[in-house]
Amino acid sequence: LQNHDQTGTRALGERLITLTDAETLAVLTSILPLSPHIPLLFMGEEYGETRPFLFFAHFGDELDDAVREGRRAEFAGFSDFTGKEVPDPIAEETFRASRLDPARRDSAEGRAHQAQLAELLKLRHRRIVPLLASANGHTGDCLEAADGRLAVDWRLGNARLSLRARFGEAMLPNGVGEEIHRTGDLAARAEAVHYLVDG
Repeated sequence: LQNHDQTGTRALGERLITLTDAETLAVLTSILPLSPHIPLLFMGEEYGETRPFLFFAHFGDELDDAVREGRRAEFAGFSDFTGKEVPDPIAEETFRASRLDPARRDSAEGRAHQAQLAELLKLRHRRIVPLLASANGHTGDCLEAADGRLAVDWRLGNARLSLRARFGEAMLPNGVGEEIHRTGDLAARAEAVHYLVDG
């Protein structure tokens, strides 16, 4: 869902958890481990880290100055960023601000994020991983990806894994098969359902 490039190259290093609502984040979080792809997590994502991951570097002398000026110039033309200061990528406090927060990890909210992800990974291990050995490359078929709707099917040997998701007021695309997981509902801002037809 996010990585050091996507987060660190943002002017203020915001993480996805601070950029979207909880319902959308829950749906996106369910989509990641319940696809046949390798679910990669960015550091702290497993417990809902909220500290930014800022762009930081230290090369020395002229190169430090060039990096500093380059970051400022990069965001100078962004109308939404006018008047805001880009954190100095060479300053030690920029690096320190990007460190993980162990208190967040150990908080009730952090533990809840970890538990949610653990359940999704257990479901992946139980229902999806056994099918991966018979899957060929490029077996995904994106049926729809517009107007807040997403429909993807993957052929995994004789099985078919389907994802149907909606974001906002869109209607959930139709799906076929055994419903193995649902995140959200009609009243939620976002919803995702994973279906499996095995054999």
